[in-house]
Amino acid sequence: MSPARSSIPALTPALAGALIRSIPEGILVVDAAGRVVFCNQGAEGITGWADGSACGEALERVLPLVGGGSFLDRSGPNGSLSSLDVVRRDGQALTLAVSRTALDPRGGASARTVLVLRDVTESDAAQRLRSYFLANISHEFRTPLSALKASVELLLEDFEQFSPAETLALLKSVHFSVTGLQTLIDNLLESVSIEAGRFQIRRRPTDLNVLVQEAARVMKPLLERRSQELRLRLPEHLPRVSLDPMRLTQVLVNLLSNASKYSPMDRPIDLDLTLTQDGLKVAVSDRGQGIPEEERANIFRRFIRLDDAQRAQYGVGLGLALVKAIVEEHDGVVGLDARPGGGSIFWFRIPLQEELG
Repeated sequence: MSPARSSIPALTPALAGALIRSIPEGILVVDAAGRVVFCNQGAEGITGWADGSACGEALERVLPLVGGGSFLDRSGPNGSLSSLDVVRRDGQALTLAVSRTALDPRGGASARTVLVLRDVTESDAAQRLRSYFLANISHEFRTPLSALKASVELLLEDFEQFSPAETLALLKSVHFSVTGLQTLIDNLLESVSIEAGRFQIRRRPTDLNVLVQEAARVMKPLLERRSQELRLRLPEHLPRVSLDPMRLTQVLVNLLSNASKYSPMDRPIDLDLTLTQDGLKVAVSDRGQGIPEEERANIFRRFIRLDDAQRAQYGVGLGLALVKAIVEEHDGVVGLDARPGGGSIFWFRIPLQEELG
């Protein structure tokens, strides 16, 4: 008895063509003159050349490389996989994973080259962010740990020789380093919980005066080291409200820390609380260089820091993203305005859902 025939239909040229046209990866076929002779739907989406308009065009026009050059020369030898930065038809920059295969390895006028394209822009950006994060997080831990180690070693070795004032100065240095580490660790843990979808707030009746004073206490070592005065402007009577006091303290600490780091030494930092019909508004004002308007839209995203080479760089870009997440969990909004006279005003507003006597 002969074996049963397969129920799978034969792969006819029409079916093969339909499959190639529909797969999500981009497929381009280029002739010996470097012109596109085939472009599937995936490649149309990647390049921006729709409805077969790429066919007949030079490959360098369909997929120009960032910085110029020959696409085929940069795509490596037959059977290789390479990563190339290109520009779509609409001007958007992309990173592509490209593999190439020669249909006729002998060459000649009838030679064709098949290029398989995959858009890896987001994964490439994520990898760069991970590398950036790891490089900076090690620095952020090393700096306070080195200062902490030096202060403790001095206290252990020469404690009896120090005056009370010198001992107090070393203890303040220890306190400063521990506070910095605690803030960094808190931000990291919260960021992980947000990423994992486990982030949530726990509301309870809170005295806003106590919350502000706790944030000021945490910030005291940093402000003293930079000779910056924290100027508080609070309503005469602040209600007790229902919110997450630990998380809101974290918001204030991150905003005050950000203002301190990017402000000149010996200049004040302002913290203003106002009660409005929309709820509680909190604003932290610094006297730094300010933030260009075109950079403000992304400032509350993770891992974002200012790229101006003239400015000192601090942190790993988690603090403001965490501020936004906590405020939005309280049904609030965050914002950034330019401060008249120079600097920035970071603010947030949360509704007072419940006032308690």
